Amino acid sequence: MNRIRQVARLQMPAWPQILGWTWGMVAVTFGINLLTFMANYDAGDGVRTTGGLVSLCGVAIGMATVSVTQIFPYALGMSVTRREFYLAWSLLAVVQSVVYALVLCLLYAVEQATGYWGMGMRFFGLPFMDDANPVLLPLGYAVPMLVATHLGILLGTLYLRWGTTGVLASLTLAFTALGLAAALITWTRQWHAIGRWLLDQSPTALLAGWPLLVAAAFAVGGYTLIRRATA
Repeated sequence: MNRIRQVARLQMPAWPQILGWTWGMVAVTFGINLLTFMANYDAGDGVRTTGGLVSLCGVAIGMATVSVTQIFPYALGMSVTRREFYLAWSLLAVVQSVVYALVLCLLYAVEQATGYWGMGMRFFGLPFMDDANPVLLPLGYAVPMLVATHLGILLGTLYLRWGTTGVLASLTLAFTALGLAAALITWTRQWHAIGRWLLDQSPTALLAGWPLLVAAAFAVGGYTLIRRATA
């Protein structure tokens, strides 16, 4: 474990930049949404969800991808094994997800205390979070962030293994599979059944349970790829 922590420290010099870009992007997105709501505010509209928090996941994916691809060659030159490197980055993903979750919980509390920023703008929360157990709320933020970070790590390992062509081909296959699945669901008229199934799920399952399985799948895929990756 000491060795894993030592390898994880390789990323420490880049953390100020990672945090700056990540939360800077969130601040910009929040500001744009706030200005938009101010321009169109109507007290009768109630609470509306912006979906702007997706920007945090998007930047997290990008930062994880860049971090893996830039530091992996240096780590190999320092006689770090692929297993040690991947476990270290997975540990960092967990720590980052927990820290981000705590910050988001604080911002979510401020959002509710201010009446959704005084104009019904839900930015840091989702509707079903209002019914979630407050003790489990940090988990609801941490696990989706863990999914995003491990997706970024997976994309980084794809690049290390097969280069840009491998990343683009994999994304093309993934989007094609999702598109065909959506078409099949539409053809068989199953959207209503899927929506009903989602509504039957508990907030804990939606926030943490199912996303945790996705994060585990990304982690296994990334570890499998990095074992054959070259600098």
